[in-house]
Amino acid sequence: MPSRPTRRRFLHTAGLATAALVTAPWLRADTLPDSPYRNLVRGRKVRVACVGVGGKGHEDTMNCSGEELVGLCDVDFARGAQTFQLFPNVPRFRDYRVMLDQLHDRIDAVTISTPDHMHAPIALAAMERGKHVYVQKPLTQTIGEARLLKAAAAKAGVVTQMGNQGHAFEGCRLIKEWIEAGAIGQVREVHCWTNRPVWPQGVAWPTPDIRPPDTLDWNLWLGVAPYRPFVNEVAPFKWRGFWDYGCGAMGDMGCHVLDAPFWALNLRGPVKVRAESEGNTAICAPKSSHVIMEFPSRGALAPVLLTWSDGGRRPARPPGLDPEEKLPGSGTYYVGDAGILYSPGDYSDSPRLLPESRMDSFKRPARSIPRIPKGSPYLEWLRAIKGGPAPGSNIVDHSADLTEFTLLGNLAIRLGRPFEWDPAAVACVGQPDAARLIHKSYRVF
Repeated sequence: MPSRPTRRRFLHTAGLATAALVTAPWLRADTLPDSPYRNLVRGRKVRVACVGVGGKGHEDTMNCSGEELVGLCDVDFARGAQTFQLFPNVPRFRDYRVMLDQLHDRIDAVTISTPDHMHAPIALAAMERGKHVYVQKPLTQTIGEARLLKAAAAKAGVVTQMGNQGHAFEGCRLIKEWIEAGAIGQVREVHCWTNRPVWPQGVAWPTPDIRPPDTLDWNLWLGVAPYRPFVNEVAPFKWRGFWDYGCGAMGDMGCHVLDAPFWALNLRGPVKVRAESEGNTAICAPKSSHVIMEFPSRGALAPVLLTWSDGGRRPARPPGLDPEEKLPGSGTYYVGDAGILYSPGDYSDSPRLLPESRMDSFKRPARSIPRIPKGSPYLEWLRAIKGGPAPGSNIVDHSADLTEFTLLGNLAIRLGRPFEWDPAAVACVGQPDAARLIHKSYRVF
């Protein structure tokens, strides 16, 4: 029988834990240093099983197709049809537990490209079995799950990566290098925004349909979430705005837009958080939100105020931006003692100093952060499985903490009141009722 990801078992485990790819020179085992990871692959292709192979999962699967695909899993065979047709000889599954059990000895690594509420249960099940994991963003749905996966990944010693692909891109590295070199002095403010949601938020639960299509196993799609009758207006895409399955606009895009400031400014530790929103309910994320985070000094780094805006809200235009330039749908800008650093787009693309005249005289610092081959987070992950350096957005060192930081905004939205975050206690100071949103229980399915 497949193992069941009950809350009891989940907490027990966490308690114990408290084609070019093969021949490319950056992936050859004989060119790589010793690695701290276990279960590495030497002298052959990585055997990859994929959970969720439609939509973004199709892209994740294709980026691993130069290795050996050994299993494809999707709860909706219509959604996964395109991928299944491309790999007709690879075994197909609906239930990830069945796939992990039946193919246990054949799997080296697992990609996880499901709705947010299933990231943590599937990743934990794979890591328990010693499998390397690539998990789509956000890593988890709750802060408690992020802590549990971080502990489990450290215990398992496997190679992990979250799918916030911008972390492997050039822009994110330039921002960190420029800030560390003092290009704009001490950073005092950071303003981030996105054009999301582009899915329903601030809405009531849709009217249930008669029954799901024959191609979909609705019980498996719900997974650990509470049971509800099937609604066509949720799967396969519109789930992101509903708290049982997704993390709303901030949870979805924060792991992209907030990644560079989090990394460059070490936005960990105690923080004061407050939020205002329109249309938030116990069931659905809001139509729009504005989140404010106040971080104290962190070592030599000055205190910093960070704002997040979504659903049509925008911060003030960055000082020095050409009046003729339209503010894009998403972006970030940093206000320092010595100037402005502006980065339009979801992935911190094309950072530049403002006003534009400053770029003419700007002496760029030497590169201090290694670049990723082809800027690919998949190559980075596979290279590590073959003995290379740890991926930049690995769970232990980066992505669990980035996810926690991002989900603090959701916590403020859902609580509807300010709080001080105590990271050591994993709690809001003086607000014990917040625990219901920091941790969650699982349905047995």
